[in-house]
Amino acid sequence: MFFALIKKRIQKIDNKLLYVILLIAFIFVSSYIIHYLEPETFTSYFTALWWIMTTVTTVGYGDLSPVTLAGQLYAMTVVYIVGIGLMGVVIGYIVDGIQEYRRKKEEGKLDYKEKGHYIIINYTKRSKETINELLNMQEKRDVVLIDESLEKTPFRHDRVHFISGNPAYVNTLHQANIKESHAVLIFASDDVKNYSLADGQTLLITTTIEGLGNHEEFEVYTIAEILYDHHISAFKHSKVDEFITPNQTSAHLIAKSATFKGASEMFRQLTSTNYGHDLYTIKKDPKWKTYRDAYNALLDYGATLLAEGERLGIAKKADERIPDNTELMIICDQETYEEISNNIPG
Repeated sequence: MFFALIKKRIQKIDNKLLYVILLIAFIFVSSYIIHYLEPETFTSYFTALWWIMTTVTTVGYGDLSPVTLAGQLYAMTVVYIVGIGLMGVVIGYIVDGIQEYRRKKEEGKLDYKEKGHYIIINYTKRSKETINELLNMQEKRDVVLIDESLEKTPFRHDRVHFISGNPAYVNTLHQANIKESHAVLIFASDDVKNYSLADGQTLLITTTIEGLGNHEEFEVYTIAEILYDHHISAFKHSKVDEFITPNQTSAHLIAKSATFKGASEMFRQLTSTNYGHDLYTIKKDPKWKTYRDAYNALLDYGATLLAEGERLGIAKKADERIPDNTELMIICDQETYEEISNNIPG
């Protein structure tokens, strides 16, 4: 009865775990045995452990070896055959485990466990450029890409984690750890050619995110790409924080460039981290009481105060007091931004 119970327990143990347990037990028991057989050669238990480890891993430094017949027989019949065999099996399992992990990661089957990341939904030409920009930004946040149409990751980077799944499924959003994300960016799929269908798919995803947030009591900053601006009204109830309309934006930019020469180059610099000036957000310096104080101080650094959050009307309230914990948006180069950040307390 006792042995039957032990056998039943052993059968429940995963083979990989069982071999690891056997290897560890073998190493410690063999260290004791070789120390017992040759106390003069292996003067301490740790010395015996050292020899067993170098032997079963086939390193074999040759600094120690059995000299008695009993020790040599034990080494040949037990350590060389059983020990090296067990070590080979365990190493094989480790290599297989690493390869399996890489395969699952490449195929988007692993959960993302970190926090403060960006979630990109749908891999398109526009989302690819967005990923590149996010990776080049000052904040070193990871990017989690969700796309159900891809079998393998389309973007190989240490900070990009791919998940293959339907973004309108709660399980997929959990896999991306949406609850701990910094922001979610939803792009219209390139596979859907009809604008209405593409925006309808985006609406379904945003509604799912909102429902999940209400159910699990968390909020996430959501940015949705809308192909047809007349559809924005349908998104109002979904509590999307920002809308991007690429087609209308491009048309407006072309019109501005035709009217104000050089406008496109200015916008290109402001929307790219590759060259020129860029947009940054900073905290309020306690010494700045009004927006005029902030504007003048930033001007001395070589930066321009542009807005408070999404509000551009700074000039009309220049002498108003700046609320605490306000985030100010500025335009400058990266070197100036770093200098300002280093000089603002906290």
